[in-house]
Amino acid sequence: MSGLHADEAYTDAAFVRLYDAENPWHPMDDFYQRLDRAAASVLDVGCGTGTRLASTRETGHRGRLVGVDPAEAMLAVARAKAPAVEWVHADAQSLDLGERFELVTMTGHAFQLLLDDDAVRAALAAFRRHLAPGGLLAFETRNPAPRPWATWVRDETLLQVSGTDGEPYESWVEGPVAHDGDLVTFTAVVRSLRSGREWTTSSTLRFVDPSHLEALLGEAGLVVGSWFGDWDSSPLTAASPEVIVLARPSVGARRSAS
Repeated sequence: MSGLHADEAYTDAAFVRLYDAENPWHPMDDFYQRLDRAAASVLDVGCGTGTRLASTRETGHRGRLVGVDPAEAMLAVARAKAPAVEWVHADAQSLDLGERFELVTMTGHAFQLLLDDDAVRAALAAFRRHLAPGGLLAFETRNPAPRPWATWVRDETLLQVSGTDGEPYESWVEGPVAHDGDLVTFTAVVRSLRSGREWTTSSTLRFVDPSHLEALLGEAGLVVGSWFGDWDSSPLTAASPEVIVLARPSVGARRSAS
């Protein structure tokens, strides 16, 4: 998850090498890759280290695949994985490739790094201008209704992983987590168990209510065709962990030039 602006830690090559270990292939990736395979061209905004698009290419996709991320260190890893995918250094709000795609995605909860309505509007306008007529926008955000941040404590989030060189690391969320309206701010720590080196990052995420999200999508000329609550395509309910959105351009809507 990279989102809008590269956190300082994501410019550290050693830290970035741990990203894939902490974020292995997930049912989320299966969900989005099924959409990739059904589309002739794919734009993935906030692609991180490019695992999904690299796999999509390796498993036979022959169309246009473009990954975008604001962190050059992440893109360096992505380029090494799949030179046949196009990797672009850019952010979600100002992105303008002058091209359209059948599928535009933003995954890994990167949408939650859009911290106010203006940021969401700018990103949705960018997604809209990159969608081909009848194209599909797919993204997800964590559902605020179950208050997932309440479990973001060290004991619940402690994870041990091995880096690409076999070096052991542990990571966790360091409390307290601050909840202010629809914004949640927390500190994450990654520590090398061999050297003791630590990386500490502070992040703020926005938890958008689905009804408000639908209104913002409508403003951008996008209509939600499907809401899902988890990666098995189950319906969205108050208890669902995810708010997964599949939306298309409104019929007859004027394409935003912003």
